Amino acid sequence: PGVLYLNVTNRCSNDCAFCVRQGPGYSLGGVNLRLEREPTASEVCQAIGAAETRRADPFDEVVFCGFGEPTHRLALIGEVGRWLRRRGVAVRLNTNGHAALISGWNLDTVVDEVAGAVDTISISLNAPTASEYVQLCDPSFGEEAFEAVVSFARACVGRVNRVVLTVVGFSLEEEAADRCEDLAHDMGAEFRVR
Repeated sequence: PGVLYLNVTNRCSNDCAFCVRQGPGYSLGGVNLRLEREPTASEVCQAIGAAETRRADPFDEVVFCGFGEPTHRLALIGEVGRWLRRRGVAVRLNTNGHAALISGWNLDTVVDEVAGAVDTISISLNAPTASEYVQLCDPSFGEEAFEAVVSFARACVGRVNRVVLTVVGFSLEEEAADRCEDLAHDMGAEFRVR
């Protein structure tokens, strides 16, 4: 299937121990992901259109992910995501779940923006408790970040078509990953180890 991944910012509110940003350079799979500047919504739409013209088949899914945390560009996600969905393209957001803290918007407003723009949201839970989360992800918001992730995920369930909580497998003990899975299922979300 044709999947297009969009990197829309270098900024991130986490400094995760396992992130590729920790390595030399700013690359993944030999591709330099560092942006010289953040693109506008119009530029992103134009780039998607240009990428589509080079393909035999349309994209099945477009994913806001990025080298940074895409919800630093929440308004752009809303605009581009709605444009894509009107065209029949599935949209996914891969996020650390800090959108309300980053934007300063209230949680319901954030979820309204996201729910109208994406079909699937993949939220990096990464740890079962605030203290473990801080140790692994080193969020700029401190322990408040973990509760923001959990609150965001709970608020998305039932309002976004598909909500998936994820953990990075090699970064957690099996018991901790099991507790994350229990948390995901308790709130009605899917769970995935990546």
